[in-house]
Amino acid sequence: MPARSAIVVGGTGEIGKAVLARLRAEGLRAVCASNDVRQETPDALRVDVTDEASVSTMFEKAEQALGPITLLVNCSGVGIFAPLSELSAEDWRRTIDVNLTGAFLCSREAFKRMKAHGGGRIIHMGSVSDHLALVHNAAYAASKHGLRGLTGVLNEEGKTSSIRATLLSLGAVYTSFWHSRPEFSPSDMLSVDDVAQSIWEIAQKPLNVRVDELRLLPSKGVL
Repeated sequence: MPARSAIVVGGTGEIGKAVLARLRAEGLRAVCASNDVRQETPDALRVDVTDEASVSTMFEKAEQALGPITLLVNCSGVGIFAPLSELSAEDWRRTIDVNLTGAFLCSREAFKRMKAHGGGRIIHMGSVSDHLALVHNAAYAASKHGLRGLTGVLNEEGKTSSIRATLLSLGAVYTSFWHSRPEFSPSDMLSVDDVAQSIWEIAQKPLNVRVDELRLLPSKGVL
């Protein structure tokens, strides 16, 4: 059965907002979960993805508001880019904690609940860095390669419980991150709506269909 209720982690970011808007426009009940939520409502819950208790509490509140969660979209992430010789251990840990440990904690919580309720989908935001070696991407690439492994294990452990996981491997997406880089044109990049459209297409598929990975690139490929 296609997704009916969703949590979008990182829902206050530019991609997360677009995903939430698209899912809600298609009739899904969707909760925004983010560390940037200041005033909680049934549709917006605060979560620190690096903290087990915070993740568990957020899922509990979301299911109280929506019922069983059938879709988790993990848009939460940080990008710290520096030459390997200059990358601090603090920045390495921060990147792994948010991008990988956070995805693990949210996926684990979703997996347990989906297994009890008959299945669901988990979608992770990957990157070209999850399969290509790019300079100044040591921490980011390590976190995204980790997501690739996590997604694969979720599919293997979930295949008899109707739990499906997808790594959505993204090329350049135009957000405010690029405002300080005028040499890159928005027309050469994906839009946040392109990403939201792909997530919706995955989310509406029945659970007998697996989409293990989708690579979404702008027309010029890797910029």
